[in-house]
Amino acid sequence: MLRLAGRRHGVVTRDEVLSLGVSRGQASRLVQRRILVPMWRGVYATGGVPLTPIVRLAGAVVATNGAASHVSAAWLHGLLDAPEDPEVTVNRTADGRRVGVLLHRCDDLSPQDTVVRNGIRVTDATRTCIDLGAVLSPRELERVIERARARRLINLDRLVTRFLSLSRPGRVGLSVVRSVLEDLDPALRPVESDLEAMVVQIIRRHDLPEPARQVEVKVGGRRFRLDLCYPDRRVAIECDGFSFHGSRSAFESDRERQNLLVLSGWRVLRFTWRQVVGRPTWVAQQIATALDSARPR
Repeated sequence: MLRLAGRRHGVVTRDEVLSLGVSRGQASRLVQRRILVPMWRGVYATGGVPLTPIVRLAGAVVATNGAASHVSAAWLHGLLDAPEDPEVTVNRTADGRRVGVLLHRCDDLSPQDTVVRNGIRVTDATRTCIDLGAVLSPRELERVIERARARRLINLDRLVTRFLSLSRPGRVGLSVVRSVLEDLDPALRPVESDLEAMVVQIIRRHDLPEPARQVEVKVGGRRFRLDLCYPDRRVAIECDGFSFHGSRSAFESDRERQNLLVLSGWRVLRFTWRQVVGRPTWVAQQIATALDSARPR
């Protein structure tokens, strides 16, 4: 049992104790003798293990079947001090509450967002920085992100990409994270291929025809590459990042390109990251309408 507990800072579950051949009566006597110290229902610290912040966090993660997150995760990554109470993210449908545990419920915590650090399941540094937007001020979050970058725990490209995929109306802390990202790098835009991939996912979810990708077309004596399009219907889809940061010449060249496409019979749909992330059904409807009204060539 001690070997089992040692894997998680002295934390064991009742089921694990029973699986070792200990009877329920024997387990109760171990609790009475303080060899097993109750932390939460069905979760114990082995006797003699002080209830330090790391032990309490390990117990909270085991008790909730969640992942250490927010300030607790930042602490495990060495980015902030330990919080007063363990912070854990659980599935939105998870049952119950735990006294002394700050629970965050969500339905978008994927395996790619978690790692094991110091024997505890925890949100990775990228997801942690995004989640912290809900509990920190912009200045505090900027300091955390800078520490994470200095320690090579994150990079801005992946941070922006994950931020885009997690953004949705009503999600707490988005404006804080966005403002910090823009302040850290005024030229920052999401990787265009990532935003395009999100549009393709929307198209597939709504059973629309698969668009062609990276198609070269010649209009007005010039050649352009279209990232997403339906060549037989001359419908092109353009994706704009979450903020426009470009030179004046690039801005005018982009508009000239669009005009040439329109004059050559193309329908050009432009979607911003906010529309792609926050209004996916509307995006799909716009594409469907354009395809319905354009005759195949």
